[in-house]
Amino acid sequence: MATTNLNVSSPSNFVSLLISASTSSLATIGSWTSTTTNVIAIPALQDITYTNSNGTFRWVQLDQTSRYVVTTPATNSLNFNIVLDDASFFTTSVGGSNSSKGLLGLSNNKDRVYFQFNWGGGTSVAHVTTGSGFLASLAPKVNPDQPVWLSPLVIEVDGNFNQVS
Repeated sequence: MATTNLNVSSPSNFVSLLISASTSSLATIGSWTSTTTNVIAIPALQDITYTNSNGTFRWVQLDQTSRYVVTTPATNSLNFNIVLDDASFFTTSVGGSNSSKGLLGLSNNKDRVYFQFNWGGGTSVAHVTTGSGFLASLAPKVNPDQPVWLSPLVIEVDGNFNQVS
């Protein structure tokens, strides 16, 4: 059986991340586009890490020579490096408390965000993950050898990832 890779190197197959803090946007999550009201399309994604890390609890019994293990709830997150732009970082209104503006406002106000992550790859079935959580780890930096602002961005997922197809 042939394996199909998720090739994300052409414009029609690019990965995308859409974020909103507006609960009114939830009715259409999974089919958001960059023009959906109260939704930010995060540009210039780099170094994407999708983490679903199940915890474990291990114990030893005195009458056994091996350990036992059970799984505990998972810690889920999406981790990115992004190139900052004015609209997504500072000015786009996305709902939430105090009419949060951009990624900085959402993070600063500790607003819950809803996200739609499109895996790309150009397969016949769109792979889309949705969920909710909180933005963390914004740390913009710039230097002479890197003349554009870059920042890590983490979405700490509250609960499970949801697969939409």
